[in-house]
Amino acid sequence: MRHENPSAWRPTRARGRRSHGVLSALAFNVCLFLAPLAAGGAYIIIARDNLYAYEYSQSGAQVIAARVEKLNGDVIQLDFDRQRQWEDLVAMELMSEDPDAARGFLISVRGMLGPRIASQLHLPANASDAAIEAAALQLLSPSIRARYEETVPLLSQRQAPKPLETGADDPENFTLLAQALLAQPETDSLQFTLTGLRLGLAGDLGPRASLGAAALLEASRRDDYPLGLEAEIGALMAAAAPIEDFRAALAQSSASESDAFASATAAFRVAASPEGVARARTVLEQIGLMSEASSAGGAVALLTHASGLRDLPKLALVAQAAGDRAAAAGKRLERDGRLIAAARGELTMTRELAGAIATALLSLLGLLAIVGFKGYRAGMAWWGRWRNRDEYTGDLMELGRH
Repeated sequence: MRHENPSAWRPTRARGRRSHGVLSALAFNVCLFLAPLAAGGAYIIIARDNLYAYEYSQSGAQVIAARVEKLNGDVIQLDFDRQRQWEDLVAMELMSEDPDAARGFLISVRGMLGPRIASQLHLPANASDAAIEAAALQLLSPSIRARYEETVPLLSQRQAPKPLETGADDPENFTLLAQALLAQPETDSLQFTLTGLRLGLAGDLGPRASLGAAALLEASRRDDYPLGLEAEIGALMAAAAPIEDFRAALAQSSASESDAFASATAAFRVAASPEGVARARTVLEQIGLMSEASSAGGAVALLTHASGLRDLPKLALVAQAAGDRAAAAGKRLERDGRLIAAARGELTMTRELAGAIATALLSLLGLLAIVGFKGYRAGMAWWGRWRNRDEYTGDLMELGRH
């Protein structure tokens, strides 16, 4: 039997272990605090500075168009006969005299009917919308196909892009709106401001922005016009041409009542803010881009999916990439953000964002390192106790033999 002297108690080593444990616990708590804080800071930076750029590209457009096609497929509620329900959707849009939505559902055939039926079309992955339209027409019943060809201009027969109709604003209408604002200050000023901008009273608005103004005015009259977008648009237009400034300028006008239009236009020019008008023109051009890429009705339907101004670049990209598919999706899909999520943006990295991301990653790595080190030490301690138990068991067996 072996007798070993008990080891002496070393208070210095015990204090070293305790201090090491305190430091590791402190480092763990610091990393645990910094990781979510830095991640939240990165999210705030992205949201505050609008660092996602939604620029059109051919490769990205194909991805977005495929996403919108699948979203249009979600309009079909039952799977037992998807082709019949797809055909009914096309017929329904033809009956409602919406050729753009009808074409949107027709050329979404691959995403709505699935790969088995899509393979029957014998189309390449990068087929043009005209080719998809011509192939999908063969899946329609003869009566609906004939009505489609009679109602909807086929893309394969379109010789040149149709001219954009921006509409015209009547100067007399602008004068009536100005008088209504004077008589009833609580009158909604959106139509008045948009009319003044389209008349060029604050500088040339441009055809695309004029299209956007027309679509915005039409969307504002709908019951499903989003409240968040309404509030932000109202603030934007109020900054472009403050109504109080317009009333003050009109009150100081010396023109006679017979020249009411001249007085109203002069007051509007005085009230218009160049910086505010520039911001409003940018927003209206984004909406006008939706009209150009899909249709006027499609742009109105897409606006009902926006919760605020920051969604407009995403919807403009969806309209550019998906075309009439976006018009159909905007009209029939639920306003749950899925259509906006179909956009594909590119994140712009800044020094502030890079610092926040680096801090979050380093904090996370610190947490993993501390946990790993603690796990390693716990494993080594367990292994040491196991070995000591084996040696103690061997001593007992040797004692039993004696």
